[in-house]
Amino acid sequence: MRGVEVERTIPAPITDVFDWLTDVTNFQRVPWVRRVTLVRPGDTNGNGVGAVRLIVTPLMRLTEEIVEYSPPTRVRYRVLSSVPRLRAQDGKLELSEHTEGTLVNWYSTFEVDNRCPKLSTCAYLPLVRGGFHLVLRTAAKELRGE
Repeated sequence: MRGVEVERTIPAPITDVFDWLTDVTNFQRVPWVRRVTLVRPGDTNGNGVGAVRLIVTPLMRLTEEIVEYSPPTRVRYRVLSSVPRLRAQDGKLELSEHTEGTLVNWYSTFEVDNRCPKLSTCAYLPLVRGGFHLVLRTAAKELRGE
């Protein structure tokens, strides 16, 4: 199992950043994201606990379920299915107020489930890290109104 951690300060109020990052339809505007579908809405909020979402990129296809939704500071998810197949993948976003806006810490653990899991996982680490950076960069750009 390998971990990926990305941190970024977004110059916007914490509630705006949380709302942007948890509304998966915003991911449609992230470079490399091909399709996003809210498969099942969450219990108290369309993107809250129990929400299932499908995210398709050229190199990955993920079906995720939101398992914790604590506005405006934390959301956790787990991958239900994926291509390539992943073992025990989960992730969390933690947000905190910062003098320059909102500090976002995105952490995920995963392992590619195939005959060469260590090699494949190492190959996917920069792709996952890059994907997180693209999402956070897009959020920052849109929340600044550029």
